Amino acid sequence: MVKKTLSILLSAVTIFSLVHAQVQLRVPRISQMAKISQTVGLSEVSITYHRPGVKNREIWGNVVKYDEVWRAGANEPTLITFSDDATIEGKTLKAGSYRFVVIPSKTGEWALIFNSEIKNWGTVYDAKFDSLKVMVKPETIPNEEWMSFSFTDLTPSSARVMLAWEKIRLSFKVEFNLLAKIQASVGNWQLLNNAARFALDNKMFTEEGFDWVERSLALDKNARNLQTKAELLAQAGKVLEAVAAAEEAVKIAKAKDPKANTSGLEKMITDWKTKK
Repeated sequence: MVKKTLSILLSAVTIFSLVHAQVQLRVPRISQMAKISQTVGLSEVSITYHRPGVKNREIWGNVVKYDEVWRAGANEPTLITFSDDATIEGKTLKAGSYRFVVIPSKTGEWALIFNSEIKNWGTVYDAKFDSLKVMVKPETIPNEEWMSFSFTDLTPSSARVMLAWEKIRLSFKVEFNLLAKIQASVGNWQLLNNAARFALDNKMFTEEGFDWVERSLALDKNARNLQTKAELLAQAGKVLEAVAAAEEAVKIAKAKDPKANTSGLEKMITDWKTKK
């Protein structure tokens, strides 16, 4: 009797487990989740969203109503995260994660809203949590079946974020204070020299570039930072000073290692001398 009862109990447990497993079975969502991120200089922008499809539907004014809040995706809220304080279309926004929503317009500009409430479902929206609102003009594009975000126009300090769905594209420019990030990170002569070379290679922060290389030289004058100084001077049109700094760099390099390869630097000196 005991064995029979135990067998019945085990069978019941097995049936319950099978039914529970079927209940827990996961299937793909109609609007699948996507993640995209972009490094912008020393900062990062990341976006998590769900991608609805057009599926032969009339999107604007029908699926997505004009003059009403749209979650800019499907399912859970579309979230945009900025690793540092940012400037969005000329307006400041603190670092952090934001619910991103859109208010479409049939005739005018569309509103892009960054809302600090991020825990509730995608269709839940409360304007009192709005941190920033910018207005942009929609663009007409070839049909985009699945809604997508992307990044374009990348520079060391800015990028343009694009949202495309059906035949509409929206975009906004995001900028970061790259100079402040670099200033906060420079320390020893190598970092200062790297910062100066960044200014040199990207032809930006010229005054800061000279300051960084001079600070690097004050900590440890060597062939590397002297070459950086020489190239900065040449870029600024101060050829005689560039030649002098480069020749000193060659001299220091040879003194440290007679077999040091300075051919590239010596070629620069020759080229600069011909341009005097």
